[in-house]
Amino acid sequence: MIFYNLIKVGEKFLAKKNILRPRYESILLFSKVNQININEYFINKKKKISKTKVNIFLKKIALRGTGKPLSKIIGKKEFYSREFFVNTKTLDPRPETELLIDLIKNFKGKTVTPLKILDLGTGTGCIIISLFLELRKKINVSCDGIDISNNALRVAKKNAIHHHVANKINLYKSNWFINIKKKFDIIVSNPPYIKKSEIKFLPLEVKNFDPEVSLCGGYDGLNSFRRIAHGAKNFLKKDGVIYVEIGNYQSEKVRKIFENKKFVTLDVVKDLSNMERVIIFKK
Repeated sequence: MIFYNLIKVGEKFLAKKNILRPRYESILLFSKVNQININEYFINKKKKISKTKVNIFLKKIALRGTGKPLSKIIGKKEFYSREFFVNTKTLDPRPETELLIDLIKNFKGKTVTPLKILDLGTGTGCIIISLFLELRKKINVSCDGIDISNNALRVAKKNAIHHHVANKINLYKSNWFINIKKKFDIIVSNPPYIKKSEIKFLPLEVKNFDPEVSLCGGYDGLNSFRRIAHGAKNFLKKDGVIYVEIGNYQSEKVRKIFENKKFVTLDVVKDLSNMERVIIFKK
């Protein structure tokens, strides 16, 4: 079978499954199977493909037809212009989470170097790895990432190796602050913040293929914020700052949780969709 005909098979199948961009996704999966640039397809679309690669491609197309996201099929997702390994044990990096990186890059707090940063619930490690890679350009930085999931930590360590920072970032298991022994200038987190009752209404790609532990924030979606607000003061330096990503319409409640623990709200920042997405607190 030639490239062009195989792409058409994939496109028709995905269209029947109501995938929004069937041709693009068919070409993308084809390029990943053959380890080629997408543009090479257009140059060589009459080239023949082996039976083995045809079967691999069709299996991936079938997976996409079940609703499995491209990132979980390919095993990678872009975040802050870098590729990160992902799997069904990790939350896919989201574009809106890149706002955390932008904000922390502009950190103006008083501190001696190294600037010490803790990422709570690191998942793929995309936040802490991106922060290290961005901040080291201008300042000496020390980064720790923790997660309760051994599976997630394995992915984070794989990503640290991939980005050549495995010996620069400390990744270890901890249920929130239990295994943390030092204080930090910055604590950052994109915690679970979906209400338990709302999980079943999430898009198929999310509820079936992202781990529930990374999504569910309890009955009201706020459990993680309570845990962070309760424990963070003991692990922040004087004038230390917390950056937390929040869900839609959670701003007022999250502010109240932290302010009740004597934190001061420095800023509430909106994302590109004009939704309040990140709150910054000071000790």
